[in-house]
Amino acid sequence: MSNLSVPERKQEAFFIKINNLLNNKDLDNHSQALANILMANYHVLNSDTLRAREFMSIAQPLVQSVNQESLNNQYDYVNVFVLRSEGDLEEALNVSEELYEKVKDKWVLNKLGDLVLENAYINALFARYRESIQSLDIALDYSLDSNDPYLISETYNVFGILYSFLNDHKSAIMYFEKAIDVMKQHPNLVRNIYFYANLADSYRQDDQYEKALELTDKTMQLAIREGDIPLQAFAHQVRARVFTNQEKYEEALQQLKSAKTLQEQVGEQMFGYELHLDFASAYIKLGQIDAAGEHIEMAIDSAQEAAKLDDFYLNKLRSDIEAKRGNYEQAYNLLSRSSRAYRQSYNDNLTYVSNLAREQLDQERLSFENKLLENEVALNAKYVDKYKSYSHILIALVILLLLLVVLGFWLLFKYRRVAKTNEQLALTDTLTKLPNRRQMFRKLDNEHVKSVPGNSIYSLIIFDIDHFKTINDRFGHHIGDKVIKRIASITQHTLREEDTIGRISGEEFLIILPETTLKDAELIAHRLNEQFANAEFNDLAEGIHLTASFGVTEYSQEDERLDMVINRADRLLYKAKKEGRNRVVSTFNNDDTDLN
Repeated sequence: MSNLSVPERKQEAFFIKINNLLNNKDLDNHSQALANILMANYHVLNSDTLRAREFMSIAQPLVQSVNQESLNNQYDYVNVFVLRSEGDLEEALNVSEELYEKVKDKWVLNKLGDLVLENAYINALFARYRESIQSLDIALDYSLDSNDPYLISETYNVFGILYSFLNDHKSAIMYFEKAIDVMKQHPNLVRNIYFYANLADSYRQDDQYEKALELTDKTMQLAIREGDIPLQAFAHQVRARVFTNQEKYEEALQQLKSAKTLQEQVGEQMFGYELHLDFASAYIKLGQIDAAGEHIEMAIDSAQEAAKLDDFYLNKLRSDIEAKRGNYEQAYNLLSRSSRAYRQSYNDNLTYVSNLAREQLDQERLSFENKLLENEVALNAKYVDKYKSYSHILIALVILLLLLVVLGFWLLFKYRRVAKTNEQLALTDTLTKLPNRRQMFRKLDNEHVKSVPGNSIYSLIIFDIDHFKTINDRFGHHIGDKVIKRIASITQHTLREEDTIGRISGEEFLIILPETTLKDAELIAHRLNEQFANAEFNDLAEGIHLTASFGVTEYSQEDERLDMVINRADRLLYKAKKEGRNRVVSTFNNDDTDLN
């Protein structure tokens, strides 16, 4: 039963079987230990950490008395999830890494994938994004090789969580939606309502509050129907976060209190830690400083390891408290510490994950299709082998072999054509037919490599259509898509032949300008904005007038890494938006301290 899939181990039928075993008084120590471990596994999968630890405590002395490797490994496997839920992240990570080395050549693929996914999630909590990506890469291989829809959906979910940690909310939304799509396609194999709650929280972080509340309501209904107390608590927490963002602080506190009452029933410390921080944030907004400070301390007490990782956020909250008290010098010092810690954790990792993880998942569909073709070729090979055994029909066999050769060439031609088409699709934005984010980063990397020895220069423009959400809301997404295509066309006709434009997100574009100084790049950006402002959109819908915000920068020899140029352009775009939009903001080299 320990090798059952995760969905099977979460079901009530599994609980009944294990409970019947525990009621059998004739069990030996090995069977008693395994039954208690499996019962703990059931409870931790259903987010009841307190009950899970109770059964693990019963199992521990039994495991020690038996001292069998397979039983020890099973205990460690479940203990990883319990330790993480209790907030003991360092121990959970150590146990998971040691266990994987022991069992990677012994366990079934879907169980190995589950262990590696947990390792990736814990590394993400530690802000160790390189290690997290490496674990996710292994998990993807396990999910493809085992063809396990549950594992595939959970891998997408962890990718969404990772991007959410890195504040890339559009990517998080995309991966949570992928997880939900897999769940809908395989309702009997995948059942994880948390996907809806995670997606709701990402919509909230992306300022799409109506969608967030709609999904939160759906999550709550499903959680109540299935009696899932932890998920009900999480739904209350997401609602509270939406209300906090909407400055409805009293309503947020009511939701947090409901979440806290439910959380105390299951005792998951990591969730309690997050709740206390949300309480602190809401109380600060209401000016209830003492209550905010108390919840910060309670958060630290409930999960000290997580608090160490969140040092930048805790100092930000403490800075807000000191500012409310009028202690501005202390508030400034705390805010400076928070800023340094944040930059140290996120600056390099965000670029790394964006470039690497996107490329891995863009190849997933191609990998599946290639495997299907390999299976087809394998079947044909078996077909040939079968007919070779009939020597008395040699002539028919020769003809068959010739046909198979032709079929092989046809399959090879078909494979190459599909591979070429898929590669082109993976590099092209489907709406505008422009290069997509992945292709633009490849081109930009090539341009950067040429420029590093000092042989040439290039400039970079990142621009974003101002108030594009208003166009979608007022005229509909079909008009918004046409506006995006029109903007792409205007930009292409305005740029030079050697310039490259690509669409890197919803309404955001990137332009590479080879052999172009910052001054010339500024002129191009101003010309584009003038073209947008003067463009006619009445054939699409009356009342559409557009402007854009531009971040413009130039490569310098001080830019040792490509992400230094990209991050600078992105921060300049943010500055343009912050200063009122409809403008071009630029800087020379690294003289951008005003954006820090």
